Amino acid sequence: VHRLAYLLRIRNIPKGLVTRSQILDQLSSDVWKSTSEISIPIPVTSGTVLYHLKNMEREDIVKRHPSTHRWRLVDTQQIALTKFLDTKAPKRRK
Repeated sequence: VHRLAYLLRIRNIPKGLVTRSQILDQLSSDVWKSTSEISIPIPVTSGTVLYHLKNMEREDIVKRHPSTHRWRLVDTQQIALTKFLDTKAPKRRK
């Protein structure tokens, strides 16, 4: 389960956590995606995806583009740190 799938304003049931984790795996902070693009690899309807995206939007996890109605992750400090650590040079073996 993705750590951002846990929400404060709604009840976190296991099925919802799994669905939100799958949605978060489809999103990035660089590319905007529609609900139908997000729902293709996930075994839920685009309406269910939209429901979870709106809940995550209220908690500033995702952001909706005002004119195209596409979604992406909000670029949080944690995401920036993760990207920084991914680009860091690998450690030398002893």
